[in-house]
Amino acid sequence: MEQNTLLNSHQGKLHHLAQFVAAFGASYLVPQEDHSEQSMSWNIAESALQSQKVDNTRISLEYPQLMLYIIHDNERHAFDPLGAARGDIESWVRETLSSIGMDPGKYSLDLGFTISTPEDSFISLDTDDEKILLQLTEERNIAQKALEAIKTNSEMASSEIAVWPHHFDTGMLLYKNEKKDQGYSLGYAPADEVSDVPYFYASHWPEDLLTNKEMPALKHGFWHRESWKGAKIPVDRALDLQVITRFYREYISVMNNIT
Repeated sequence: MEQNTLLNSHQGKLHHLAQFVAAFGASYLVPQEDHSEQSMSWNIAESALQSQKVDNTRISLEYPQLMLYIIHDNERHAFDPLGAARGDIESWVRETLSSIGMDPGKYSLDLGFTISTPEDSFISLDTDDEKILLQLTEERNIAQKALEAIKTNSEMASSEIAVWPHHFDTGMLLYKNEKKDQGYSLGYAPADEVSDVPYFYASHWPEDLLTNKEMPALKHGFWHRESWKGAKIPVDRALDLQVITRFYREYISVMNNIT
């Protein structure tokens, strides 16, 4: 299988596995207007997606070893998803939650949306598969580190850095004013109508700021002015922390100068 096809296929499989992670916070936390109870975080040290924490418990999806964990206090309950059906994983989650004293009846995979990619699972992992999982890990690492650098050094207020279960993007918002009616959205997203491969992105709101304006060429990245308006760097054009951090900063600087 061609590498970009394999990359997107594995991203899609991880996206479906991540629903079990996101469902934990969605099931046990108070619903929020922005659905942030569903959001996940990326843990660089563990190379893993992690759910929100509830009663010192969370669910984690480790990328390189492809393993699901329910972590309660200092205990780690592991599940190998290779070849497992959706029902097998859900049963394991419920049984494990019950064993640590949580009500398994509250756990629900209904997050209020349907993923556009067909449901698929990992059957086995060969060397090529492992390389792809390592690349997808590195893409999340770069996004997390670059966004942390922007967050730390920006004078603008910002949201938390989060991974969202619907589009499976790592994202952060920067607010230009207290009303939060203008700002920037920075992050990393799987392949979609904007790019044939995963990509790092920068956009703004309101969207009409780019309408009919001549934009300067970007040193890092490319303008995208179709249905989605912003700038992007596909991972096959750059997979470097310094480049991605500069891309985010350059986008903010350009947009600040024209608005």
